[in-house]
Amino acid sequence: MLYTDAQKQEHTEEILTYLYQIALRDSRIPIVLPGKEFTEEAGLAVRAYQEAYGLPVTGEIDDDTWNSIVATYREMTENAVPLIVFPSGSFLLREGDSGELVLLLQVLLRIAGNHFSNLSPVPASGIYDAETAAAVSQLQEIASLPQTGTADRKTWNALASLMNSIPLGI
Repeated sequence: MLYTDAQKQEHTEEILTYLYQIALRDSRIPIVLPGKEFTEEAGLAVRAYQEAYGLPVTGEIDDDTWNSIVATYREMTENAVPLIVFPSGSFLLREGDSGELVLLLQVLLRIAGNHFSNLSPVPASGIYDAETAAAVSQLQEIASLPQTGTADRKTWNALASLMNSIPLGI
């Protein structure tokens, strides 16, 4: 199978996202925003990473560098404390509700929708409208939950779990 340019760009963006997150936590690595192109600045960040983590300094991402960046990223983020913002108990968000919690739900649905083709991104208005309810129903279907269109704690946890599968970054 051929390695397409689109695949190369996706892999470049993925590894630069990991490197970006490492750089936020390790001042020895210059911060370079992730992108689909391997820029000169990205090469400098890779060199700094290789030097800091005892790899041959080439500025290129070979298998050893890739594996090291991924391992370092996972080590740095595995103990991250999740943000718990959804109220406990029987609290529900439903069509007609509004406010900051609805806005947060919409922002997370939008981010997830931009990463997963089977989930529609929604506008972030802070108003739980029919479009938000439809996206919540899609999420519930994906998570094998009852498709109510109402965001309960199980739905929120399914969304949080989905968000955890997205690499941190921009």
